[in-house]
Parts: sequence; structure tokens; C-alpha cells
Amino acid sequence: MIRTLTLADVATYPIGGMQIGPLTKCNFVYGPNGSGKTTLSRYLADQQGEAFEACSVVWGGGRALRTDVYNRDFLQDAFSEDGKTKGVFTLGEEDKEAKERISQLTDDIAEEADKELRLTVTLQGDDGNGGKQAEMAAATEELKDACLAQTRKHKEEFGAALKGVMGNSEVFRARLLREREQNDGDTCLFEDLQTRAHSVFTANPVSVSRLELTDLVRLKALEEDPIFRKAIIGKADVNIAGLIAKLNNSDWVSQGVKFLKESRPKCPFCQQSVPDSLEQDLADFFDESFTRDTARLKQIADDYKEEANRISTALENLRATSTDYHDSKELGRLIDVFDARLSSTLLQIRQKIQSPSSVIELDDVVSALEDINKLLMNANARIAEHNQRVANAASEKARLSADFWRYLIDVELKDDLDRWDKSNNSIGRAISSLKEQIQASKDKQDECKTELNRLEERATSTKPTVEKINQTLNAFQFTNFRLEPAEEAHSYHLVRSNGESAYHSLSEGEKTFISFLYFYHLSQAANSATGIEDDRVVVLDDPVSSLDSDILFIVSSLTREMADMARSGDSPIKQVFVLTHNVYFHKEVTFAKGGGLPKSAFWVCRKTNGVTGLVAFQNTNPVKSSYELLWQDVRKPEGRSLTLPNTMRRIFDSYFKLLGGLDVDKACDGLVGDEKIAARALLSWANDGSHAVHDDLHMVPNGDADALYLKVFRRIFENLHQGDHYRMMMDTDFKPE
Repeated sequence: MIRTLTLADVATYPIGGMQIGPLTKCNFVYGPNGSGKTTLSRYLADQQGEAFEACSVVWGGGRALRTDVYNRDFLQDAFSEDGKTKGVFTLGEEDKEAKERISQLTDDIAEEADKELRLTVTLQGDDGNGGKQAEMAAATEELKDACLAQTRKHKEEFGAALKGVMGNSEVFRARLLREREQNDGDTCLFEDLQTRAHSVFTANPVSVSRLELTDLVRLKALEEDPIFRKAIIGKADVNIAGLIAKLNNSDWVSQGVKFLKESRPKCPFCQQSVPDSLEQDLADFFDESFTRDTARLKQIADDYKEEANRISTALENLRATSTDYHDSKELGRLIDVFDARLSSTLLQIRQKIQSPSSVIELDDVVSALEDINKLLMNANARIAEHNQRVANAASEKARLSADFWRYLIDVELKDDLDRWDKSNNSIGRAISSLKEQIQASKDKQDECKTELNRLEERATSTKPTVEKINQTLNAFQFTNFRLEPAEEAHSYHLVRSNGESAYHSLSEGEKTFISFLYFYHLSQAANSATGIEDDRVVVLDDPVSSLDSDILFIVSSLTREMADMARSGDSPIKQVFVLTHNVYFHKEVTFAKGGGLPKSAFWVCRKTNGVTGLVAFQNTNPVKSSYELLWQDVRKPEGRSLTLPNTMRRIFDSYFKLLGGLDVDKACDGLVGDEKIAARALLSWANDGSHAVHDDLHMVPNGDADALYLKVFRRIFENLHQGDHYRMMMDTDFKPE
């Protein structure tokens, strides 16, 4: 059965498309000529036609059915120029055993088709977009979304590894699942992957120069020279040595000797005369050993300062060097530590020179440099790795790509893959099972159809249809022509009573009627020896053109019969479309006894500004008679107080006069008190309501009065034994007392 259909960019239908749906067993489309109904029927007759490329149809369970269409084209093609047409094959009555087997096979095919439909709906939903496949699609979309997020996250750094998948999340998903099975990469830290990507995934990877380490040998030797830990003092066996030792002022005396040469014979400090031997004693105290040690101290100090300055300059140059393989901030901090320790050490050395007798332990400048060298060696190790990767770029790219995909699988997309596996294992197995069962059902149907076709070819005949059509023609006084089997096998032709061909002399009405009768039987059979019991959709497009009222009635009855077949589900006709511009025909085929039509949908086809549109009315028939419109006011009386009396009079006129007139006394029988007064007032008021204007000299209807009179209106129908009619006309607004 067709669930929905869309007509687009054809005839007067919009380019954007007009969707018709949801459809049901019986679908009635009313619209004037030229509104687009025939285009709809032509599409259903030729769904693969070139003119209908933009149109589409959605079959229930994805199972397309045979579609029989009666429209202007069928009317023209039903009979050839010589009045012949293909025979309609039906089952003969002779072979009872074959008929029983055909019936059994037909039931088996229907049962398997229903089974296939149920399985298909479970697999893909009623419209082909649901079911287990939709659940699987949702799980797939979830994984694709996760893949898309990874593309956005890593495309800058790992674009080379993602080449070929960045523009399509489905390709990414397929690659991910394939890599999970085939990838032999290692699960690495992301930081390691980033470092390697910087080496080999750049546009033009180049080698990086190593960072120069600081040579510590000379500075360390100078720093460890024993002169800094030696107290440089004078000779101990000189007369003045005891006094200098007691006062511990060797450095002060050493400085004073310089001034004594200028102030002799007086002391440069106390200005007293000094002994002639003092100068000799001082010269003996500060002997050659003292002079040699102080000279050495100054030389070591100068060498230390020179080496330290060289290293300091190299470190400042290094501070200005930037690479991706060392921490520039940490290097700067270590250089600052070196500078601070160097400043302290140089101060110590200056103090030692000023006081040679002091003993000092220099700050550990070398250890600061060792920390710097350690940082540089680590950086150089990474630089060496980078340079190695650059030298082997091709193999490194392949290795890094493998490791990156392994990282995605084991780390970033692990939870997403776990959810996918859970869905794939449960839903995927269900889908596989459903497909296997559907295929098994199809195979069973094919097997049954093969046997059915063989039996149908043996048991079918075109003769019964001729007899039935001729019986119908005779019943309606079409006696001047009939249908007979033609000389050509399995075909008919129209002849007069004298045997002459009758087709070209038929009136338009006669051609329409005989063509419809032919279609009516064809819709329940087939024009070949096989396919008689195939399920089908029947489309009728204005089958009453050129017919008089009597023939229109029989066509309406046959159309209503086909619709009832579709509703029952017991015949090959599974769905019916009726398209018409004829109000009388529409009313006839949609007549419902005691309520609405079950399993039916109504549409109105309109053309506005040259564009066709269809308005859905669901199960409500949009085509109403005048009498039905009167009852709408009674069913929905709110706001209609002024028109309600005239409406009631017209209902009485239309219905009770049709039955022989309205007996007011009988209508009021059984009513007492206010109800009897209200009943008579209603009948009088209704009559007055047709001819009088409500003014302040007469009773003005209001909502409270409406309720009483509506109640009495119902009682009048019941008193006259027409309660069933009242109930039918009130439809869904009927309320039991």
C-alpha cells in the first residue's frame, strides 16, 4: 500500500513538491477539471516515466504493488482501432482441485507477504526510515559525529594522518573500524605524538642544529685552585712576626708597607719615629713566598674572571636561542642562577685579594653550569630524534600515522567504539536475522508463485469475463452491442447483433461505460494467464465523464464495491484512489450509512495562481449537501441564535415534508409543561424566523432559550420515530440523554 507520494516539477505541481499523505485504504480526491488530478493518476500509472523524475512514492514496508489506473489514457487505449482488447483472465469453474490449490497458494503467498511486510517494518519502519535500520543508523551517526569531532580537533597537527577522511565522516568511520582490525601501531602519549608530528608532518621538515654545551673543565680547575683556601701571610721567624701574629693584622701591615716608604723615618699612621730595623724586619716578614702567592692569587683571579665572562656571553647567546625542544623559561632561570652565583664568587675573590690571609670557599658556579648542560643534553637528545625522523621522513610518517590511529582507537574514541560495538552486536545481529527471514519469505513466495502461475495458466479463462460484462450491459438496456471473444486468442471485440464491429459507432457514454466495465473486471483479475491474485492498487480518475444518471449510479456502485474490497483486505485490491470533479459521483461513492467511512481519507485538489495544491481533510468528507450544512448549525449552535430558527424550519421542511408532512400535534404528543409550550413555540418560532425580523417587540432568541429549544428539537424527531435520523445527522456531536 502507498503510504505517501510526492509530485514535484511536473505539469502544475510546484518544483518544491506537493506531498500527499498519510494515505489509507481508500483515498478520495475532489477537485475541478484542470486542477491536477489526471497528472496524479498518470504518475501512479507510470512511476518510472521520464516526466516524473522529481516525483516519489513511499510504499508500506518498501513493497511495491501492481497499480491499475483508469483515466483518460486507459479509456483511449483500452480498445484498439478495430475495437479489440486483451482478454481478462479469471479462474474457471471446471477444475475444482486446481482451484482449491490456487486458493491455498494464494493464501500462502498472502501470509508470507504479510510476514515479509511485518519483518520489513521491523527492519526499516513503515516508511522505510525507521525500525532496526534506523536504530543502527542512529548508532552510526553517533560514531560519525565523534569522528567529525576528532577531525576538527586534530586536523591542524595531524592532517597528514587524517588525509582522505577529513571531508567525510562516513569515510572516517569506515577507516577507523578498518584500522582497529589491521593497525599495528603503538599506543603512545599524546605529547609524544605531537612532538613527532612537528618533525615529519610539517610542509618542509628540516634538521635542527644542536645546542652547544658549556665547557666546564677550565672554570672548574680555577674554582678548585688551592690558592683560595690558603692563608697568605709573612715569614714566622722574624722579630716582628710574633706581634703581627698576635694582632692578626698581616693584611693591614702589608698594605701599610707601601705607605712607609713615603713617610720614613716616621710611621705613616702614628707619625712616630720608627726604628731603622723595622723596614728590614717587614721586608723579611713579607718574603719572596708571600710575594709569589699574592701574585698567583691575582693571576688565578684574572683567569677566573676571563673564563667566567666567556661562559656568561655564551649563555646569553643561548638564552636568545629558541627551539621546540627545550624549555626556554627553565633555561633562563638556570642562567639567572649562574649569574647570581658568579657575582657572589667574583666578590669573594676580590675580598681574598684585598685580604690574602683570608680563606674562602667559592660558591658552586660549576654546579649551576652542570644543571644548564643537563637541560641542553636533554634538548639535544630530542633534537637528535627529530633529525633522525627528518632523515627517514617517509617511514616515520607511516609509523606516526599508525600510532596516531592507534591512539584514537585506544584512547580518544574508545568509549564511542564500545557503544558502537554494543549497538552493532545487538542491533546488527537483529538486522542480519531479519534480512535472512525476509529473504526466506521472498523465496517462499517465489516458490508459491511459480506453482501458482503454472496452475493459473492451466485453469484460467477469458470467457467468464465476457459473460459478466454482457450481463451487465443487458441489465442496463445496452442491447445493441455486446462483447465477444475475438479470433485472436485471449482477446475480445465489440460487435453488433448482426456481427459487425461496433466500437467506432458507439457514443462517448457507451465507450466510457464498456471501458469501465472492462477495467472493473481487470482490477480483480489480470490480462494475462498469470498474476490474477497479485495484490494491487486501483486508481479511478473521473470514470463518469459522458455518463447519464442511470449509468453514473451503476459506476458509483461498482466503485463503492471496489473501495469496500480494499477496506476488507480479502481481495487482491489493497488500496483505492478515486479522483473526480463530479459532486454527485463523489457523494455516491462516499455515502456512509450511520456515520463516517472507515479507513478513508479525503483531499481537495485546487489550483491557485497556476500551482496545484492538495488540502487534507483526514476522515472528514469536505463535500457536503445543503441539508448536511443545515445540520452543522444544529451540531454547533454557538453564536447562531439569530439563524437557528430558520435552520430548524428548513430541516423540518426538507425532511418531514419529504416523509409526507409535519404533524405538529403528533410532534408535541407526550410533552408536558414547559417542554410542550417550548415545542409549540419552537415550531411557531421557526416559522416566524423565516419571515420576521427580531426586534424588541418580539422574543429575542438567546443562549439559554437555544438550549431548551435544541432539546425539544431532538424530542420532536423522537416523537415522530425519527430518532435514528437525528442520531445519524448529529454524528460525533450526538450525546445520549
